[in-house]
Formats: sequence, C-alpha cells, structure tokens
Amino acid sequence: MGDGGLDAGALAGGEPSTASGCTDDEREDDDTLEQALAARVVSHIFSDPPRPLQLTGSVACPGDADWIHAYGDCCYQAGVVVRWDASLGPLDVELFDEKGHPLPLNRPGDLAQHKPGEVRLLRAEHGGHFLVRIRASGTVAVPYSVAVLAPVFVR
Repeated sequence: MGDGGLDAGALAGGEPSTASGCTDDEREDDDTLEQALAARVVSHIFSDPPRPLQLTGSVACPGDADWIHAYGDCCYQAGVVVRWDASLGPLDVELFDEKGHPLPLNRPGDLAQHKPGEVRLLRAEHGGHFLVRIRASGTVAVPYSVAVLAPVFVR
C-alpha cells in the first residue's frame, strides 16, 4: 500500500530514505501494512477525559508512507489527530482496519476534519485494531506529531 516512517521519539538514529534523501525516523520499518501489523500495537489506558497517546518527533518523507497500528477496547472514541507545520505542505492521513480496508467515518458522532496543519479522524464508537497511514504528498519532508485515541481498560 505505501512506504514510510513514523517516530515515537526523536529523529536521532533514523535511516536515510532511498525515495528522497529524507532521514527516516526511529520507528522504521513501518512502510507497509504488513510491517505495521508486525510492530508494537499502541494504545492508552482509558480515562475521562481522554488522554491520548502522544507520538512526537515523526517525519513523513515524500513517497514513503508511515503506518501506525493501534488497538482500542469497545465502544469508545478511537482514531488520530495529526498536526504539522502547514507551510511544509499537506499530509494525507487515512484510517484502515487490520485487513487494509478503509474505515468509514460516516456514523453519527464520527469526525473527519481536514484543515491546513491538522487532520482529525475519529470514530465515535470503535473496538479492536485499526491502522493509520500518513503520507507527505508534497516534495519535502514534513515533521509531525500524532495523538492516538485508542483506550483500553486495565483489568
């Protein structure tokens, strides 16, 4: 589906991307759906109000997609808020199920909001695995951060 890199920390230790000379972040290899499914699943402990998991220091290299694999218990809001400097160009952000099918955001309470420098993709009620694909659609590297809403209950 795509290629890329996402980072939960700093850019140090990244590998150069062959696509653009862009320096990938330390969450590589996360270029494909299959690599994301094999990587550590991210989530956060349920709280009210929600305190999403913050992934910072990520960079989207042109032509190189980043994937995040998340899991949230049923039946609470789940998804992502991605932020970046809009002057660097747009980012494409999409949600998928674990089989790679796009997750619809058309139910009451769902949110699909795209504006310069921020994308919010949230399902009002979700349970289970979901994946996020982030791609730079311009010609320059775009540093970004992600707030992942994927609540789980501690038993």
